[in-house]
Amino acid sequence: MPSRKTPRLINRPVQQRSRDTHDAIVLAFRQALATTPYDQITVADIASEASTSVGGFYARFSSKEALLLPLIEDMTTDFQTKLVSALDEVDRKNGRLADVVSAYVRTMLTEFRKHGRVIQQVFRSATGDVAAAVGECVHEFNQTVHEQFRTRAWARKKEIHHRSPRAAIEIALFMGSATAREAVNGGNWRSYAIQPDDATIAREITAALLAYLAVT
Repeated sequence: MPSRKTPRLINRPVQQRSRDTHDAIVLAFRQALATTPYDQITVADIASEASTSVGGFYARFSSKEALLLPLIEDMTTDFQTKLVSALDEVDRKNGRLADVVSAYVRTMLTEFRKHGRVIQQVFRSATGDVAAAVGECVHEFNQTVHEQFRTRAWARKKEIHHRSPRAAIEIALFMGSATAREAVNGGNWRSYAIQPDDATIAREITAALLAYLAVT
């Protein structure tokens, strides 16, 4: 889901060979960012790992920081695909709202666990136009995946006994997304007496959301 600001930051390739180099650069950067702080990664390192030159890098990206945008685009696209697939599977099985909530929470946890470190570095490192473009990309992602959950939850509104079902769905979305994101940050559990695994976290978040929605 490219941002409106993308053309100023990235020279999108047309020819296959150039696309391959573009993808190799993004992959090299992503792999580096998973283990190395952003400030310690150099353009020369990225270019070398991608088997291109520094000039080849700057022919495609305006700066190292511009690489944060395709990185977040790729992650949100993958995230969205996984979530839609999980929710579609619930529909195919004529699942109840509990199944929708469970699929949403489990996918959120899995994807935040998979991408969490890189996402944190993206938001810490992006500034100016890059930060604005990243923010727009994430906003579009949130709108899309929230609508996926919202539509399915409302189709099962008879199971919701909260006094305000529409508002409750929105609050449940906020609570579920925020809790799943924070739950996979290991540092957040240091002050608690338990260190739950993801299966336990998913089960308990799901139970809490269903209780809030007053699902029967």
